[in-house]
Amino acid sequence: MRSLAWTICLALFLSGVSPGQNQTSKPPAAPPAKQKPAPGFIDRVLKYLGISDSPGTLKGPGDEVVHGEIWVADLNSNTTHVFAKGSYRSPVFMTGNKSVLALSGTDLIQFPAGSGEGKKLYSIPGITKLVGSSSEESDNLLLLRSNGADSHPQVSSISINTGKITPVNYDPASSADLQMVENLESWTRSYGDKQVYVRRQTKHALSGTVEWSDVFLKTAGHDAVNVSRCDGANCGQPSLSSDGQLLIFVKAEPE
Repeated sequence: MRSLAWTICLALFLSGVSPGQNQTSKPPAAPPAKQKPAPGFIDRVLKYLGISDSPGTLKGPGDEVVHGEIWVADLNSNTTHVFAKGSYRSPVFMTGNKSVLALSGTDLIQFPAGSGEGKKLYSIPGITKLVGSSSEESDNLLLLRSNGADSHPQVSSISINTGKITPVNYDPASSADLQMVENLESWTRSYGDKQVYVRRQTKHALSGTVEWSDVFLKTAGHDAVNVSRCDGANCGQPSLSSDGQLLIFVKAEPE
């Protein structure tokens, strides 16, 4: 028996296992979890209402509207009415409600839902356009600011509650990023199966051919509808409410 015990101990010694040691090996340590990469420029701007994940390569008509009255089209009743008289541009609806933000010069103006009485929130030097509100943060808004006459605009977000402006940086060497920036500059906006855009219109009059711009709504499976019906006055800069029931736009004085 002693010789058998010595034989077992010798075998365990040679195998590197001590007598009484648990021979079950430990599982290898799990590799460290990979960190998810930070979202890129395109992923970040797609969180804002009206931004398409497949922007077109052709730009629509130029912005014939510089500023004017804010009008609202009720898509359920197929009617339009003036929302705010004065000199405004680039109106957008806020997420989750029908309050409106618009620009007057470099001032950001807020209008309560259903009211044309606005109040100034902030002055933003160099601001050129309000793009849309965030689908995730109701107080967050995407905007464009001038970056010089011969360069692409600065893309930023602003907190309506605090006024803090945060750059949304893009790669100027990326053709995909630059295509998305061009999409942000245009007035074509996509909301699920709905798209709003500006189309140039013409008609013949005694004085000659009259041209102006109107706002159109295109729903998948249906023909495009002229929702602004401005008939001689330039209309543009459209934005749809988050529930898809109202469309807001700017109407300039006829020339």
